Amino acid sequence: MTRLFLLFGLILLPLSASYAQEIEPADGATISSAQVSGIDLDRLSPGLREDIGKLAGTALDRQRLRDLASRIETEQPRYVAAFRITADRADMARVVFVVGRVRDADRQGNVNARYVVDAVEIHGIDEARLDQQLRDDLQALVGKPLDDEEVERLVTRLKDALPHAVVGRGIVRGDQPGRIKLVFRVSQPESERWLHFEPIDTNALFHSDQGWGANLALAIGTDDVRVTPIIPIDNGDALIEEYSGFGLRVESRKVGTERIGVFFEWSTYDQDWRGETLSAMTFRPDLPALYRNRMGVTPLLKFAITPHVSVGGGVAITELDSLVEPGPSRMANAGIGFIRFHDQWRPDSGLQQRLNASFTTRAGTSALESDLIYQRYVLHADYAVGSDRQQIVVSSMGGVIEGDAPMFERFAIGDTRTLRGWNKWAITPVGGNRLFAATLEYRYRAVNLFLDSGSVWDSGNEKHLRFSTGVSFTPGPVFFTLAFPLNTDEFHAVFAMGLRVPIFGLHGQW
Repeated sequence: MTRLFLLFGLILLPLSASYAQEIEPADGATISSAQVSGIDLDRLSPGLREDIGKLAGTALDRQRLRDLASRIETEQPRYVAAFRITADRADMARVVFVVGRVRDADRQGNVNARYVVDAVEIHGIDEARLDQQLRDDLQALVGKPLDDEEVERLVTRLKDALPHAVVGRGIVRGDQPGRIKLVFRVSQPESERWLHFEPIDTNALFHSDQGWGANLALAIGTDDVRVTPIIPIDNGDALIEEYSGFGLRVESRKVGTERIGVFFEWSTYDQDWRGETLSAMTFRPDLPALYRNRMGVTPLLKFAITPHVSVGGGVAITELDSLVEPGPSRMANAGIGFIRFHDQWRPDSGLQQRLNASFTTRAGTSALESDLIYQRYVLHADYAVGSDRQQIVVSSMGGVIEGDAPMFERFAIGDTRTLRGWNKWAITPVGGNRLFAATLEYRYRAVNLFLDSGSVWDSGNEKHLRFSTGVSFTPGPVFFTLAFPLNTDEFHAVFAMGLRVPIFGLHGQW
């Protein structure tokens, strides 16, 4: 019966509101009746029910009605309450408190015209990305009854202005009884963000020549701010060293505007060195000494020139404790600068295309009180074309180091990502100061066929270009790779497997 009465009341509300516009009772008119619609009276406290019932026979006082609507909202925080006054004649008024769930607001259509828009907010993007006319039209909703058709037109205009975004709408209670706050929520795909979080390769890996290792990270935060503890355990996939320890990264990619981002990382890692590296170092007195621990602090500032081009810079302060105890520590303090580009296209043919490229420089300098003086330059690019089912991916990377770079800065390839099928400690046990690597890959669903090539060498020495090929199966974050080195007399298979969960970042590490 209550639901039938509520439905009947909702149908009559537009008619009664129209009639009320013709005869608007003034304060002081006698209230003939007071009712509550949209919620069971038993859900209200006895005192509130009693005060509403006492309205009948009293003089109309709108402030008193606002206070009672506010009490309804206080007792029922998931509801919004408004009141309607209709007239039997000029000196007689009927009062109806209309109560509705906030979460149902955008599903009730014109019924919600009884609620006045208190404010309009846009979440998920910087409003500066919208043209002034659209912003003005959005704010023009404030102070008016909720017009569902006009809101839908504005949602469509937002989708047209942000073609890659997902746009939704919702309401929350306003600051006054009977008023609501209209919220437009914009969810952007990662590729459309002006700035991106620095990538973290979260993984647990096995390589048949190199053993087990892991890099565990847990990103905590929002779309714009992130705090990430990092715990590497025998992590030796990308560097010559294997390291374990702890790091903490704090990032924001929106500081007042989507164009500006900040980054800070502190870490302390203990090193293990393979026997191949220790043996090779006895013949390389020209290289800086190995270390048993490196502790670093890295602050960065990033700026987006356009949605596709960003630049940034900062410093990396690193202390290297001597491998032999007791021994002096050395500082490897470097300035960092980079420029990055990313874009994607979907032409009329239906093929998707993606291009990422970056150039990064790190320079250890005496101006930062560095004991090791060096310059390191890395250029990276990858291009992908295809559909949802199949893709062709081409990636390449080149690098040059001049001066006395510490071991963690020296180049290495031959792991689970580069020159698969080779063991980096067999081909470059102390790394190199020159780098070239390229990969051609065909992907069909979860099956990937690849051809890798690359070389790491020291300037003045002969460059030996190596090749490998194989297949990888990647059902989600888990992967299995079987790779074979090509130009070698010792032909053998290399198997790798693991769990890899990349945390968003479209570019190579700085």
